[in-house]
Amino acid sequence: MAISDASELAPPARVHAHHGAVGLLGAIGLVAGSMVGSGIFLLPVSLGAIGSISILGWIAATAAALAVAGMFAWLAGAAPQAKGLPGYVEAGLGPVFGVQTATAYWVGCWTGMVPIAMAVAGAVGYLAPALAGPAPRLMLTLASIWLSVAAAWIGPRAVARVEGATLAVGLAPVAIAATLGWLAFHPGLFLAAWNPKGLSLPAAVGPSALTAFFAFLGVESAAATAGVVRDPARNVGRASLIGVVVVAALYISACCVLMGILPANALARSSAPFAEAGQVVFGLGLAGVIAVCALLRAQGCLTGWVLVTSETSRSGADAGVFPRLFRTRPGERASAINLLATGGLMTLVATGTTSPSLGQQFATLADVSVLLSLYSYTLAGGSLIRLSGGLAPARRWPARMTALAAIAASLILIASGKPIELGFCLVPIAASALLYLWLRRR
Repeated sequence: MAISDASELAPPARVHAHHGAVGLLGAIGLVAGSMVGSGIFLLPVSLGAIGSISILGWIAATAAALAVAGMFAWLAGAAPQAKGLPGYVEAGLGPVFGVQTATAYWVGCWTGMVPIAMAVAGAVGYLAPALAGPAPRLMLTLASIWLSVAAAWIGPRAVARVEGATLAVGLAPVAIAATLGWLAFHPGLFLAAWNPKGLSLPAAVGPSALTAFFAFLGVESAAATAGVVRDPARNVGRASLIGVVVVAALYISACCVLMGILPANALARSSAPFAEAGQVVFGLGLAGVIAVCALLRAQGCLTGWVLVTSETSRSGADAGVFPRLFRTRPGERASAINLLATGGLMTLVATGTTSPSLGQQFATLADVSVLLSLYSYTLAGGSLIRLSGGLAPARRWPARMTALAAIAASLILIASGKPIELGFCLVPIAASALLYLWLRRR
């Protein structure tokens, strides 16, 4: 994304249907695949601490994700030349907010990757209980981070192989819990854990919805597939909404099952909730297999995101929105400086947020990542409102109403953040303004 005046952007061009190679079902798969990751392996722990009332938070998070998905479906048509989330924001609001969005997204990436490494550590802690304490867990988290950095350093092909090899294996525990787990579901256990802390409805639903939204990060990638989708004006929007519904059904079902198999206090203390639920239902042997599956998927997902984050800063530097230190160097297969920066920043975050409770640390880091994304989504909504003036009159107001719904949903979730989480998010947002001024001067 280059720093340029938004007024210089060409009018939206019509994308012809025959250019795409992916139909509606394929587009749904692309959308769902971008959101289904390893965060689900520890989300039940954080939500279990609130109680099974957190299912209402899942519903609220799903509604917010649907509004955001609809907004990006409109943006795909309003700014087809834009590339990625920063490009959508820059197209309507200008380069200052484009740089701000790029910075917030980059910080959200390496902050949100630490909980994925923690999922690896949690699975190892379940398999070897002696490694389940805070100090061993931190060491395992750091080892997972730097193993992913090493794999990404080998090159993109190695990352793709790791991702492909772990995807189906890692999602098996979630699919099993969402289906066969209902055979062991106890309604009484679920109801007993409804609201153990006696929280008010807003105090329970708000924080749980904010944490649950971690599962929907990446919903904006739907619009990025428009160039390979047949009839994108029709299929991108439908694929976005259906993809969110599919992912929500899978995750809500899996979390409901776990809250009806494990007591609330046991779930809140767990380091590998799917494995522990599997032990109750299927026995110790299969529980170990589930833990290994979760470990492999989390490690594979982390490796992919390390490469994505590294390439985000490298491409940003090439485009002039990041310091030149991170730019591409001739002949390099993977950017050493970007990979080392990503691993170093993740190490600082993991070390600085160490907590006796795995669920508490996971929730804090996941919330910060979500808050930074929600701020970017709010800016994207403002961009859509500006860009909607170029749409046909019959499409202008539906686009604006969708943008307002996405902005409202994002702001409501942001308001649920804890003061310390909101304070952390202000740092990269303020730094981005200084970064823009420095880049403009250079």
